[in-house]
Formats: sequence, C-alpha cells, structure tokens
Amino acid sequence: MSEIVANGVRLHVQHLNPVPASARAKPPVVFLHGLGMDNMASFYYTVAGAVAKTGAEAVLYDLRGHGDSERPRTGYTMEDSIADLGGLLDALDITVPVHLIGNSYGGTIALDFAVEYPHRVAGIVLIEAHFNVEGWAEQIAAERERVALVVAEMGEENLQAWIRRFGRKVVRMMDALSDLANHTSFYPDLTKARPIERDRLRALTCPIRAVYGERSDVPDYEKQLHDLLPHATLTVVPEVGHSVLMDATPQVREIVVDWLASQCAV
Repeated sequence: MSEIVANGVRLHVQHLNPVPASARAKPPVVFLHGLGMDNMASFYYTVAGAVAKTGAEAVLYDLRGHGDSERPRTGYTMEDSIADLGGLLDALDITVPVHLIGNSYGGTIALDFAVEYPHRVAGIVLIEAHFNVEGWAEQIAAERERVALVVAEMGEENLQAWIRRFGRKVVRMMDALSDLANHTSFYPDLTKARPIERDRLRALTCPIRAVYGERSDVPDYEKQLHDLLPHATLTVVPEVGHSVLMDATPQVREIVVDWLASQCAV
C-alpha cells in the first residue's frame, strides 16, 4: 500500500505488478470503485487479484473522500474526479493508454475521462455504470434521500445486527459515509455535474464491455447503452441487481479477465 498526492489530494493506492515507464508495453488496468461505503477493496477481493495473476499491471485507489484517501471538505465534482485520475496516472508516470474498469460511479468517471482524454484510454469495462447525461444529477439527489431514509430507519437494534454480522468495520465505514455526506460538499458537488453531450459519448471509439444486473436500479441501462454506446458489448447477469460485482463475482471476474486477454491479443 502507498499514498500518492494527485491533483493536490492524498490518495491511497495499490499498484500491482508495476512496470517502469520505459518498459511498459501493455496498457495498465485501472480500477475505479463506486460511491458511499465503497472503496478499492471491493475490486481488490473480487477482480483485481485475478487480473494481476495474468501478469497485467493493475492500479487500484480509493477515490477522494473514500477508504483511506484524504477526505477534503470540498472538491467532489466530476471534474475533480477526472483530474484526480489524470493526476494519479501522471504521478505513476503512466503515459500510455490504460484500460479502465469502473463499477457504478467508477464507470461514470471512466466514461467522462474517456470523453475528455480519449488518447489516454485503451478500453473500458462498465459494471453497473451510470451515464452522466441529462437527469443524472437528479438521480444522485434522489439517491441521497433514499440513503438518508435507510440510515434514519435503521435504529439501534438493526445497527447491532449489522455489527454482529459484519463487524465493527462496517460501523466505521458508515461513520465515514456520514462524515462525507454531512460535512463535505460531496452531494452538492455531485448534483452540479455538467452532463456530457450525447454525441461526445457516441463518438468514443475505444472498445467497451458492459455488465449489468437483470434487476439493475440503473434506469433504462440497455436502452441507454444502445443509444449512447452502440458498439459496446453487453452482458446482463440474471437474478442480481446493482451489486452485481459482489453478488456475481465469479461471472464478472471471468468477463473482465477474458475481455482484457482479448484486447491484448488484438
């Protein structure tokens, strides 16, 4: 584990199979986790290890405000997330195009980054990713209200049940989420997201693999994929929802590893 300052923020980073810039021949793989109680561990214990075992260079990091990365009081716009990713790649001296594997909001970052810096992206895997188009900010606002309601209704009895099931680590994660949600500009910044022009998404030429749960809470994902990323290859995993990464780990892991192998063979 290491810490790297990127875009002025201290980020907690795991760099697997690092390659010197002068010897780097294949695209590194960068993992981008989701929001809230998520952090790099969700990828580290599901997909990233299998990717690293193939010999691929892999980079995982906690987004600002998450995990063990710095939690500044401000700076949670999409532009900040894009700048953090670019700054991290610069700090690691990664100048070749990378593969981005993004879960939920991590997929949103991946798409926005690819739109802004297409020359830095070799390919993208979207796992339950939201699209930063018209209406996305309203979805974020609605999600904040839903999370607040769940927390308010949890009660001491349910909280203790969570502790017994998952341990004190979950409580610490909930405390971190509460601080992020209530004492930073996290949600206000997210709801200020400037939508991507749809034609810019359609203009992406890098290979895109998409994985969604059959019971996904990402509205109209299949319709949006067909409209915005018509050349993307989609897999719908049956009987799971938004947490497909955790609920269908073996299938998602196989999809990611096989897709990366196919890209290296091109």
